[in-house]
Amino acid sequence: MKLVSFDVWNTLLDIEVMLDAMAVELSRLMGACIIDVVEGMMLTRERIKRMRAGTQGDPEKALEESQEMLAELLGTDVELVRRAAARATLNVGDEIVLPGAKEALEGVRRKGLRVTVTGNVMFWPGSYTRLLLERFGLMDYIEGTFFADEVLAYKPMPEMFRKPLDAFGVEPDEAIHIGDTYAEDFEGALRAGMWAVWINPEAEEVRKIHERGFEVPGVEGILEVLEELGT
Repeated sequence: MKLVSFDVWNTLLDIEVMLDAMAVELSRLMGACIIDVVEGMMLTRERIKRMRAGTQGDPEKALEESQEMLAELLGTDVELVRRAAARATLNVGDEIVLPGAKEALEGVRRKGLRVTVTGNVMFWPGSYTRLLLERFGLMDYIEGTFFADEVLAYKPMPEMFRKPLDAFGVEPDEAIHIGDTYAEDFEGALRAGMWAVWINPEAEEVRKIHERGFEVPGVEGILEVLEELGT
């Protein structure tokens, strides 16, 4: 194994913490009830996830589509959605970093492997996610960041997984991707020819669930998987 690709949201960073922070900022900017804003964000997220699971929508406008959908549902200007995302990025605290995230990244780097992140975008650009990874010290372990609005594709599309491989000259069977979403992360990586690890919080232990795939209860499970693969 030469490269480990990490999903970001609900793998390294807690999406609920970011969404809550954004909802607070958006409700303030709109002068709206936060409950309505939260509900609108949830409905928009579900709609977008369904679209992407079926690889619908325009990959080149993945970010704009999500922002515009949210603004339309809430009956507000898309600029307020963008401002709320920016404010949340600046104000969110270190509780956004998930337990075990830094240890997993550090452990992989200690093994001498390349480390990248591969992330979809929704409501805020990949550059904001990169800023959060930098703010909380995770970028110290990451060599490459690949976000949907920059790659112009999104998981589970094969292009999202191939981009880091091409960037580092690594073959698919020499790389492993870990993430919390079965369809986007696990199945997407497998289809791209990579090894895959699905973070399932209900799992009781690390176990092999596919010829090239594993299930783990938390992100630190990647270290046990690598040991099992002889890395």
